[in-house]
Amino acid sequence: MRPIKPIKPVKLDAKERILDVAEELFANASFASVSVRAVTAQADVNLSAVNYYFGSKQGLFHAVYVRRATLMNHERLHLLHMASEMAKASGEDVSLRDLINAILTPPIFWLYDEKQGYSVYIRFLARSYLEDANNLKDVLSQEVDVFDRFVPYFKKIKPNLTKEDIYWRIHFVMGVMHHTINHLHRIGLLSHNVCNGGDREEARDRMVDFCCNGF
Repeated sequence: MRPIKPIKPVKLDAKERILDVAEELFANASFASVSVRAVTAQADVNLSAVNYYFGSKQGLFHAVYVRRATLMNHERLHLLHMASEMAKASGEDVSLRDLINAILTPPIFWLYDEKQGYSVYIRFLARSYLEDANNLKDVLSQEVDVFDRFVPYFKKIKPNLTKEDIYWRIHFVMGVMHHTINHLHRIGLLSHNVCNGGDREEARDRMVDFCCNGF
């Protein structure tokens, strides 16, 4: 009987290592304070690798953002599509709860997902929104463009609201999301440990309940 050969771990290519390291560093520090040298040192690549793959530090930030933002928005639109199909089959409109659930579920569930690195990306995203640098606005606007797809659904079930009303209310929903992402640990302190933020479904459901009432 031949001995079983150990499986060699798959080594990520240089570009993926740079993205993983940069995502972690940008999640924990400001854009200005993260140096290209720190990224390349931790990724174990040449200093010139960032310029080679991404053109600049700004290009690297953009790539870190896009790598997962596209997937998150795909998940949001998938949930919206599923809700729309179910509503169509029953002859009803998509419910307010389904719309807000589709917006909030991906980022909140990702916050709890450490295995695939999604929780790091959520921290990266939350910190990025706190940045004041004007050169980040074009990158971050891509994440909010997806909400244009939700507006007609909100308008249909809330015909008394103007588009201005709807966008303000989406803004407030996102505010609840970003506060929760940044300060989830505070629920234990606030409630003297009566509340536990460790369950992703409970956290999501409570947020959806609150936002539905606010909307």
